[in-house]
Amino acid sequence: MKQIVKLIAAFSAVLALAVLPTATVLGQANSDVTQEINGGTLSTAILDAGRTAVPSPSFAMSAQAFSFNCTTSTGTLGSSTQRLYVINPSGTTSGQSWTLTLAATGPWTSGGNNYAYNQAAGSGCTSGQLTVNANAGTVTTDCVSSACTGATVSKGSSTAMTGSTPVTILSTSAGVTVWRGYITGVALSQAIPPETPAGAYVLPVTLTVTAA
Repeated sequence: MKQIVKLIAAFSAVLALAVLPTATVLGQANSDVTQEINGGTLSTAILDAGRTAVPSPSFAMSAQAFSFNCTTSTGTLGSSTQRLYVINPSGTTSGQSWTLTLAATGPWTSGGNNYAYNQAAGSGCTSGQLTVNANAGTVTTDCVSSACTGATVSKGSSTAMTGSTPVTILSTSAGVTVWRGYITGVALSQAIPPETPAGAYVLPVTLTVTAA
């Protein structure tokens, strides 16, 4: 009998615990979490395959032997490890176009010797002239949205540099506001004047992207 009483008491205790009232919610507060995405800045850069800036980019032209005649050196601007990028975040140009250009700060210089990159006289052979052919290059889109991948990006034509006028490398039509990509394989051809002294010549160039 005592055992039955104990079981009834234990059952009553469990039952009492089971029917304890739940906690009452006295009030609650609703809120929003906000997130702002700002449009970046239209820019150009020379990046490697991992999209890291190349510290000291350089593109070599073919070596030439000293000559009493005009010679031609060729080269390529933009490679798999030195890609000429345009980065155009959403909203940067407000639906307008942009243009990537190449300008040089000449002349070609080696110590006290130099020759020009922008003189057309004698088919470029009198003083020296550089021809840039962006149309020979390859454009690669580096983005995923339909607005970006569907953008129309055009390559510049083969252009001999004259004066201080920049050469067009890439351009877009109006309405392209989101794009990231690069060009490689831009062809270079330099007419070298006769009897140019031997040396390691350097021509500084600058890439500029401008929103219209």
